[in-house]
Amino acid sequence: MSDNGRIGASDTRRAMRDLALDAARARVLDRGWGAVRMGEVASEIGTSRQTLHAEFGTKDDLGQALILRETEDFFEAVSARLESHPSTDVGEAVASAAELALTMVSVNPLLQSVLGGRNEDHGLLPLVTSRGEPLVVHGIELFGDWLRRKGPDLEPRVAEVVVESTVRLLISHAVSPLHDVPRASADLAMLVRLAAAS
Repeated sequence: MSDNGRIGASDTRRAMRDLALDAARARVLDRGWGAVRMGEVASEIGTSRQTLHAEFGTKDDLGQALILRETEDFFEAVSARLESHPSTDVGEAVASAAELALTMVSVNPLLQSVLGGRNEDHGLLPLVTSRGEPLVVHGIELFGDWLRRKGPDLEPRVAEVVVESTVRLLISHAVSPLHDVPRASADLAMLVRLAAAS
């Protein structure tokens, strides 16, 4: 097959994935995750259910792909905020990035539907929490890379623990906020400062 053929097939597959995720997103916002049916999504985008299953796997796999796509801009914005923060104080940079992250979650209708369990539908919530490994790993990689560059003297095991704890706490604040955004952001900054000072 020519390079053009491979590129064409790749573009077609990507377009089909995007259409399927767009259709699933619209259904979640309209009726909740419980109302999403693989057959209906396939029919709406003009493909077969078998093709959709071959591309995504199960319905939960489709949901995981939807969550990951929805958080792409989120991760890019948080990374940019960390990288561009003018302060040499890692705590200040973390507070700023955490505030941005929590604010973005609060205004994203899909994430609010998932985290808020709209219509008492918590079907997608485990894909962010108990089965949210891809999301957590992405956050750990992003934050860990930044912290290792900003704090090269930080003991590796301490850095590993503080990175995972910070990412998991940020997700916890997003899922079940106990404090307002400024307080939650300040708490995360405190955690990182304590580790940096150790």
